[in-house]
Parts: sequence; structure tokens; C-alpha cells
Amino acid sequence: MYEGVPIGIAKLDQILGGGLPRGAIVALIGCPGSGKTLLATKFIYEGATVYGEAGVYVCLTEPKDVFVRTMKLYGFDFEDLENRGLVKVLDLSIGTELDCQSALNKIAEALNRVGAKRLAVDSITALSVGLEDAVSRRHMIRLLYRILRRIGCTSLLILEAPLNYSSFGSMVEEFIADGIIHLNQYYNGDGVLVRTLRVFKMRGAAHGVRTYEYRITDKGIEVL
Repeated sequence: MYEGVPIGIAKLDQILGGGLPRGAIVALIGCPGSGKTLLATKFIYEGATVYGEAGVYVCLTEPKDVFVRTMKLYGFDFEDLENRGLVKVLDLSIGTELDCQSALNKIAEALNRVGAKRLAVDSITALSVGLEDAVSRRHMIRLLYRILRRIGCTSLLILEAPLNYSSFGSMVEEFIADGIIHLNQYYNGDGVLVRTLRVFKMRGAAHGVRTYEYRITDKGIEVL
């Protein structure tokens, strides 16, 4: 029977048939400025404050202090959650293959330490920066996959993509993912910025198959 793990965005959870599949690894793909970090933040924050599920947020694209300060503007107080032992925010930087291996170990340690049920990695693209070739990248993704399967938490893995990205299934991250959520944005004929969301797959879920508009507000993401 399908067990959904709510993200905490009511309309999106409805589109997903109740949330992300329990224990799933889901790729969250989008271009810069599309709201990937806000969506992943909501997933971890709501898990800890509403659903009683501890979480780990991995910062790879910006320093932890910048992330915590920025998210507080949207009402997400991660400093408080860390003090209460409900969430761990990891500040990791990747420069070499050794850094990448160390990062995977630190992620596994943090998940076990807080008894995490939810994980967000921001981003997988940044995690692979120190890897020299595609073979090393595939090896790293497979190691992360094994860690997450062993621990059994529900995971959102952020992938950076260009505008109007359409090559789904072309990267190993997408291939191993149980689900793919794509965030896109463009300017319409009137010069107005339009943001759209699509769910390309979600194993075990009867998810929505349309293109849905959303907007970014001072409280995060709102699906229209």
C-alpha cells in the first residue's frame, strides 16, 4: 500500500497522491532561481515541526550560515531546530574525490545521529564537482544510493539543470531515482515570469500528469 511522505505544500502533496513515497529517492531538477532550495527546505522543516520526522539538510552550494539566514526570512528557523536536535544542517565543500568520499561518510553519520527520516542534498551537482570523470560520478551516486537504501530515509536530491531541460533519464541520478520533479521558468509573451512544475515519475503513486504553475512568495512555494 502506498504511503505518502508529505512535503508540506498542500497542492503539491495532492498532485503527488499524498506526498513522496516512503523511503524513496527523488530527483528535484531545476534551473537557477526556480525554487529548488525552498521546496527542499519545506520538506525538511515540515517533517521536523509537523510530522515528527527528524531530517538532515546538506548544504553544498552555499555556506551554512547563509542558508540558515536566508531561510529564516521565509519563516524557517533551522537554528532552533538544530538546538532541539530535530534537524542537522551539514556544511560541506567539495574540491577533490577525497572530499566527496568524506562528504558521503558525514551524510551517513548525520542521518544515523539524528535518526533521520528525511534528507535533502543541495545539490548532487555540487557533490560531484571534485570528481574527474563520468565513471567516478557513477560510482559516487551508487555509493550514495546504497547508503540511502540501507538507512531507509525519504530523500530529495537536487540537480541543477539549464532552462527548458528535457533530457530526462540521461543522467545516472535520474536513472536510479524513484521519482522526478521538474521545476522550470520562462518569460511569456507579455514578458511575465512563469514558473511551472511537472512530475515525470513517482514509483507507486498515482500522481498528476499535467503542467502546474507555481509561484514563490515570502512564505515559500505556492502551487496554483
